[in-house]
Amino acid sequence: METEKRDKNKKRSFQREKWQTVEGQAHREPVLQQKTEREAVIELLYSVFEEGVFLHLALRRLFAEAPYFDTRKRAFITRLSHGTVERYIQLDYFLSLYSKTPIKKMKPILLQAMRLSVYQLLFLDKIPPHAAINESLNYLKKRKLQGLVPFANAVLRNINKDKELLLEKLKSKHKEDAIGLALPDALFSFLKKDYGLEDTIRIAKAFLSDEGGFFIRNEKGEGERVSGNIMEEERFLSGDVTIQDLSSQEVAKLAHLKEGAKILDCCSAPGGKACHLASLFGESAVVYARDEKQDKLYLIEENQKRLGLKNMRIEAWDARVEDLQFLENGEGCLDLVLCDVPCSGLGVIGKKADLRLHFSEEGVKSLQKLQREILSTVQKYVKPGGQLIYSTCTLSKAENEENRDYILSHFPYKLEKEKKFYPGEPGDGFYYASFIKKAKA
Repeated sequence: METEKRDKNKKRSFQREKWQTVEGQAHREPVLQQKTEREAVIELLYSVFEEGVFLHLALRRLFAEAPYFDTRKRAFITRLSHGTVERYIQLDYFLSLYSKTPIKKMKPILLQAMRLSVYQLLFLDKIPPHAAINESLNYLKKRKLQGLVPFANAVLRNINKDKELLLEKLKSKHKEDAIGLALPDALFSFLKKDYGLEDTIRIAKAFLSDEGGFFIRNEKGEGERVSGNIMEEERFLSGDVTIQDLSSQEVAKLAHLKEGAKILDCCSAPGGKACHLASLFGESAVVYARDEKQDKLYLIEENQKRLGLKNMRIEAWDARVEDLQFLENGEGCLDLVLCDVPCSGLGVIGKKADLRLHFSEEGVKSLQKLQREILSTVQKYVKPGGQLIYSTCTLSKAENEENRDYILSHFPYKLEKEKKFYPGEPGDGFYYASFIKKAKA
C-alpha cells in the first residue's frame, strides 16, 4: 500500500516515537533509547522538509522533548540542522551528480540522511568522513531500510572522494547562479530582478557568511556583537542589556522624543523595538505594544519584566481593526505609530535558513496586501505633526519602496528619512522609512 503521501501529513514526537517501515507499511513504534545528535537531526530535517515545520520551532520542540542533550550537543545539533537547510540546494546538486535515482524519487528519510552526510563531508572539515557517513547508514539500518544502505554508502563515499573537485566546481562553474549561491531558483530570480546580479551575489554571500555571534543593545545603549549564551549572564538577567539586531536598534532612535508621548507599536512581538522605545521615552510616556497573536504576547511581557519597564500596555489586537480610542473627533491622537509589519523576512535568511523553503512571489504579493491593510488603519492614529515609522526585515522592494510610495500617494504624509540595510553590513537586512503627518490645510 502506498503511504509516502500520507507520511508527510503525520506529526511525530521526537522523543516518544519514530517511523519504521515493515513490508511497505508505515507505523509508529515507541522509542525507548536516547537518540544520537545526528539521528535527532535527520528526524528534525524530515519535519522541516516534509512537514513544513519551521526550523526554530522544530529545534525548540526537540530540546524540550530531549533534555539529555547538553549545551554542547545542542549547539552541534543546531549547527548541523541549520547548515544542512542552508545548503540544501547545493547538497541536492551534488547528490544528483552521483545518484541514478532522482532526488524527487528518493525516500524522504533517505534524502535527509544523505543531505546531512554530504553537508558534513563537504562543509565541516573537523568531522571525520567515517563519522559523517556511518551514522547516517546506521540510522537507515535502525529504520529497517538496510536495502538502501549499499546505495547510500556508494554515493556518499564517491562524493567524499571527489570533495575538492566538487567544491572547486561550485566556485567556478556555479559562482554566479542559484546553485553556487545556495538559493532556490525562484528566490534567486526574484532578488536578481530587484537588485541585479552583482548585488544578488553580495546578498547571497552574506547569507552564507559565518561571522559568529549576534548583536545586543548594551549598557550604553549601543550595538555590541557577542557570542555564547548571553541569557545566562547577569547583565542580561538584570536587564542591563537585551538581544536586538544592530539594524533593528536604529528604529527607536528615529523617534522624536517628547515627554508624555503616546506611542503604538502595532505588530510588536517579540517586543524589542517597543521596549527600546519605552526605555528611551521614560515613565511619562506610554507605549502600547500589540500583536494579533495572543500566544506571542508572553514574549513581549518577558522582555518588559526583565527590563523593568512600567510604561507599557501589552494587548492582543489585530492591527487591521480600527481602535476608536486612538481617534479624537475623527483625528489621530498618537505622537508615534511604529508599523513593523509581518513580511517575507528576506533580510534575515542568514539566521533563518528555512525561509528559503517558504519563499514564493505569490507570498510576497499576499504580504504586501496585508501590509497595506494594516497601514490603511494605523496611519489614522497619528496626530498632525506626529510620526509614522514603517519598517521590515525584508529586502523585497514590493514590501519596502513600493509601500513607501503607497503611503505617500494615499495618505497625508511627507517622507522624513529612509534607509535600507543590506545583510552583513554588519547586521541583518532591514528597511525603515520615517514619515511626518501633514497638518490639515
